[in-house]
Order: sequence, then structure tokens, then C-alpha cells
Amino acid sequence: MAVFSYRALDSNGREVRGVVEAPTKSSAYVILKSKGIYPIDLYEERTEESESFFFKLLKKTPSPSELTLFFRTLSTLLDSGIPIVDAVNSFTEGEEKEHLRVFYKKLVDSLKEGLSFTESLKRAGVKDPVILALVSSGERSALLSKNLIMAAELLERRESIKEKVLQALIYPSVLLTVAFGVVVFMLVTVIPKVKAIYSTAKIELPLSTRFLLFVSSFILKYYFVLLVFVIALFVFLLYFSRREKERLDAVKLKLPLIGKLFCYAELVKFFTTFGDLLSAGVPAVEAFKTATETVINLNLKQSFLKNIPDFERGVPFYQILSRITYVPGVAVQLIKAGENSGNLSQMSLRVAKFLENELNFKIKNLTSLLEPATMLIVGVVIGFIVYALLLPILSISTIKVF
Repeated sequence: MAVFSYRALDSNGREVRGVVEAPTKSSAYVILKSKGIYPIDLYEERTEESESFFFKLLKKTPSPSELTLFFRTLSTLLDSGIPIVDAVNSFTEGEEKEHLRVFYKKLVDSLKEGLSFTESLKRAGVKDPVILALVSSGERSALLSKNLIMAAELLERRESIKEKVLQALIYPSVLLTVAFGVVVFMLVTVIPKVKAIYSTAKIELPLSTRFLLFVSSFILKYYFVLLVFVIALFVFLLYFSRREKERLDAVKLKLPLIGKLFCYAELVKFFTTFGDLLSAGVPAVEAFKTATETVINLNLKQSFLKNIPDFERGVPFYQILSRITYVPGVAVQLIKAGENSGNLSQMSLRVAKFLENELNFKIKNLTSLLEPATMLIVGVVIGFIVYALLLPILSISTIKVF
């Protein structure tokens, strides 16, 4: 059965949009007309099997914010006593975004086939192991609506952490990019004109001016070579970053100033997920494995993965964390207290909150440090260019009085 998206007119002449499942396009027309819907546009959505590799890369799936809204609303509908098939089906009505209409339709069709909500989410394109584990646990314990809220909160926290890290880096990045553009503009437009003045003056130029003129001439003469070099360097770095990802990720965690940001952002995700899964009734070993999947940094992830066998054999969680150099000692002590008191889930969430507060503090300090540092670098570069340009002009205008 194929899935077709349509834009049509209903019996009252109003425009409606939606999706319909049918074996062929003509069958889809028949089904829609039997419901009093008259298609204007009708086209087939690609199935998982027919999609090319490049199409799969470009395929749009629900964003974290869209999934958050879906889970929260669905939880409310389920708490109201609405059957899950009817609850999910209600999302297709009036939905304008095409990828969401297809997503909801796939969910409804899978649920009608008798699949669980977890399996339906997988078929619809949700691949996040943590979300799937929370939903699966909720289905097994008859607490699906509660676990959907937990999944929504988890997605919100992840996006919040990502935004905080990006906010700390976006301002200096934009400022440096603009400064680089200004410098290149001066090198290729302003300096060549000034060079003509210096040539007619026939004076000996200072070293700084000669260096600036050389850079300007080199860029103008070999700009194509430079462009090819930059592209080749980018491709090489991209290839190298994928081939040596674990080594580069290890370097990231040890970088001055921003290394702690990357580390704490990953640890917050891990402990939040681990605590939420334990609270949802997921076994500790399964929660550990699933929480490890949320860690993107490969070096840190490997530190967790190699300790899973010991955790399965019953080694205390705090001892495992003490082996991982990136985990702060305070976190280890809090987890130890949680294990001894039988309250590991709540203590894991407390560790996540502690690390998030530390992350916010470091982001604030980094932002206050990076802004003046970036301004200083930009000022020095542009100041050097102005100095190198004006120095010969001052020499020309100097008049010796005898």
C-alpha cells in the first residue's frame, strides 16, 4: 500500500489537505471521491524501500520541538480516555505541514495493523533510542501518558543545552566572520588602489606595508589557487574528522575554555536520560546502555561502553563513574549516596541538574571572556592594516624644515 498526499475540495467547496493510503493513484482518487473529497493535487509519498540514498539524507522528519508538542498533546488526549488510534488520527486533521501529515498517517496505519506505539514510531521514522525506551516502558507499565510527558521534557532539556552551547559560540563566530570579510574586502579593493599611489611616490616602504601589499597581490593573482586549496583542505578535514573521530573528540574534551562545555553538555544528557529511564521503570543495565547512546562524543561514549560488562556483573555505578576521568568527583559522590540510599534515579537527576548549573556558569563566564577577546583580535588585525597603509602616507606628507 502506498501513501498519497492530496490537496482537494470537500463537498462544501472548502480546500482540505491530507494523506490517504491506497494501492494505486487511481484507487486513491476513488477512495477520496467516495468520501466527498475531490482532489486537485495528488502525489505519492516515497516509501522507505524506494528512497534513494541521497533522498534519505534530505528526508525531513519531525523536529524535536514538533515531537515535544505531539507527545504533550497526545498525553492529554490519552488521559481524557480517547483511544490511541483516534487520538493520533486527530492530529492529521488540519495539519498543514506535509511531513507531519505523512508521519501521523504512518502511525495510524501501523497502530491499526496491531503494532505497538513503540513499533509504530520506529516505522514512522523515530530512531532516538531514549524516546523509544521511554515509550516502550510506558506501554509495558500502562503509564504511557506519563512517559510521553517525560519524553517531551527530555527533548526540551536537550534542545535547551544545545542552544546554550551555541549561544556561547555564535557571537564570536559571527564577529570573526564579519571581520574576515572586511579584511578580505580591503585586501582586494582598497589596498590595490593605494598601491598605485605608493608606486608614483617612489619612496621606500616600511616592512609592514610591503607585507600587506604582498598579501594583497598574492590574493588577486592566485585567488583561484587559494579557492581550490581551501576546498581541498575542507574536504580533507571532513574526511579526517570522520576517519579519526574518536581522536578528535578526545581533543575537543581537552580544549582550554570550551572543553568543559562539550564534556558537561554530554554528561547532562547522559545523567538526565539515565535518571528518567530508571524513574520510568527501565532496568538499570538497559537504562545505562540507552543513556550511553545519547552521548555524541565518541571518546566519552567509549569510556562508558567499555564499562558496561562490569555494570552487568554488578559493579556499583559510582565505581564505574570514578574510572571515567571526565566525570567530576562531586557527581561520583552523589551517585554513591544515591546507590546506598536506594534512590539512584533521583540522585542521577540531581547530578544532571548540578552539571547543568555548572554548564550555565561556564557558558556565562566564557561569553563574558570571548566577547572582549574577539573584539581585541579584530581590533589588532584591522589596526595593523590601517597602520601599514597610513605609515607611508605620513612619510610622504612630512616636510623637513631647514
